[in-house]
Amino acid sequence: MANMRIDGEKIYLTPISDEDLADFVRWRNSQLVRERYIYRGEFTIEGQKAWIKSHVDTGETIQYIIWDKQDDKRIGCVYIQDIDNVNHKGEYGIFIGEEDYLGGGRGREAAELIVDYAFSHLSMHKIYLRVLSDNIRAYKSYEHAGFVKEGLFHDDVCIDGLYHDVIFMARYKD
Repeated sequence: MANMRIDGEKIYLTPISDEDLADFVRWRNSQLVRERYIYRGEFTIEGQKAWIKSHVDTGETIQYIIWDKQDDKRIGCVYIQDIDNVNHKGEYGIFIGEEDYLGGGRGREAAELIVDYAFSHLSMHKIYLRVLSDNIRAYKSYEHAGFVKEGLFHDDVCIDGLYHDVIFMARYKD
C-alpha cells in the first residue's frame, strides 16, 4: 500500500487507517454521500476493515483520507480501485463526507493529487471513472480535474428499482 502523505494547497491525503474508519463509515452511510453513489449498500467498520485487507493491503486499491489543511479535519475519501498493472489503468472514486466542505475545489484538488500520484508512482496510463448522469456537481468537478467524457451507458445500473444512465470518463497520462 502507498504509505506516504500527499500534500496539496487546500488539502492533504493520508493512507486510510483504522483511526479513519468511524468517519469513513459515517460518511458512506450518510444520505449526502449515498444518494450520489452507484453502490448504496450499508457500510460497517468490520466490513471496511475486511475490504482494506483484501483490496488495499493487496495493492488492488489505493485509498486515502482527504484532510482540510486549514482545519486539519478529515473531510472525505479518494481512491483508485481495480488497479490493472497489465493494462496500466484503474478506476477513480471520491466523496466529500462533510457537507460544509463541498465546493471550494477540494474534490478537484484531491482528484489531481491522486491521479498525479497514480501516473508518477504506479505507472498508470489511464484513470477512469463512472458517474450517475444526474450527478452534475460531480461531473463538473471531474471535468475541472481533467477527466473527459468517453461514453454514456443508458440504463446501466438499477438503484432502488429504477434504472439510471452512467457516464464514463477518463484521464490519460500526458
